[in-house]
Amino acid sequence: MSRTGELVQWNNKGGYGFVRDGTGNDFYVHISKLAEGEPRPRPGDQLRFDIATGRNGRPAAINIVVTAVAPVPERSMRDVRRLSDGVPRYQIGLRTTAATMLTLLILLAIATDRAPLWLGTIYALMGLASALLYRFDKLYALNDRWRVSEANLHIVDFCFGIIGGLIAQEIYRHKTVKPRFVAVTWALALIHVLGLAMLALGWVSIALP
Repeated sequence: MSRTGELVQWNNKGGYGFVRDGTGNDFYVHISKLAEGEPRPRPGDQLRFDIATGRNGRPAAINIVVTAVAPVPERSMRDVRRLSDGVPRYQIGLRTTAATMLTLLILLAIATDRAPLWLGTIYALMGLASALLYRFDKLYALNDRWRVSEANLHIVDFCFGIIGGLIAQEIYRHKTVKPRFVAVTWALALIHVLGLAMLALGWVSIALP
C-alpha cells in the first residue's frame, strides 16, 4: 500500500534523505529508488512511495513519485553577502576608484567652465539607469529569470552610464568574473576617462551657451 509524506531531509550531493509520513515515521530515501523520469527532489516536496526493507534491515522508501513540488523561495539582494568566488578584493575595489576618478573629472570640467552642467546631469541620470539595469539583472540571475543582455548593459555604460555601471558591479558583485565582459567594461571606462580628462584639461571643448 502506497504512503504519502514530506521530504524532511535531503543531501543533494549524496542523493539521499528522509521522508516523513502522516504518522510521523521517517523512511530512508535514495535517488536510485525514484520512479523513472522523476525529478531530483528537494526538502518540502510531497512524495508518494511504497515501503520495502532497506540494506540495514529498516523500512525504506521505494517507487518514489514526487506529487507536489515545494515552492522555491524568492531570493533578494540580501542574499548577495560575499565576493564572487575567485575575485580578489582589490579587483572589486578598482571599480570604485575608477568611478570616483570619472566623477572628479566631470566636476573639474564643469567647475572650470570647460563643460556644461547638463553633461554632469546626463552622466548622473544614465549612471542611475545603468545601476538599475545591473540590479535587475542580478535579481533575475538569482531567481533564474529572463536576463538583461550583456550588449544592453555595455550600450548603457557607453552612453554615459559607466559610473553607475562600475558602482553597481561592485555593490552587487555582478559581472566581475567573465573575462570578456570585464575587458569591455574597462575599455569603456578608459574611453570615458580619456575623454573627460581631455575636456577637463582644455584639450577639447564643448560649446557653452
